[in-house]
Amino acid sequence: MHKRDGLSATHEMYLKIVYQLEQSGDPARVGQMAKGLGVHPSTVSAVVRTLDRMGLLTHDRYGVVRLTEVGSRLAECVVRRFDVLRRFFMEALGMSEEEAEVEACETEHVLNAATIGRIDRLVTDLTGLKYRPAPVFVPQDAEMCRECITAGECAAAAALNVDN
Repeated sequence: MHKRDGLSATHEMYLKIVYQLEQSGDPARVGQMAKGLGVHPSTVSAVVRTLDRMGLLTHDRYGVVRLTEVGSRLAECVVRRFDVLRRFFMEALGMSEEEAEVEACETEHVLNAATIGRIDRLVTDLTGLKYRPAPVFVPQDAEMCRECITAGECAAAAALNVDN
């Protein structure tokens, strides 16, 4: 959970959607993000300004929203947490893919890296299969994820100096 580092679940969701759009090759724009998040463009604009001030993304007025290096690392952490939890809910608890995605999306913001690592090991032990990120949303720095699990916190968030 990044709240102690100045990030809320809302911030994480915004980073995640920009990351997903970037990974799919689509430019992230305020209108597109608003549609994907189910909110008004003015709401997206306000959060984007906050994340821009935090140094997690850049946004030119009426232009494309892009993650910074730190923003990308944080988004990768959120995506990995989502993927591990989704897999846990489906493979260990027998939930449907749709149910698992809803639960994973809600839970990804409250569990720390050490807990995610334990869940990942549990599912690996149960299934014999190692973590497999969703094809489009592959974290670029798998070593970073291992560092986070070892430290018990998100390394990118720990390095972040946020004054809200």
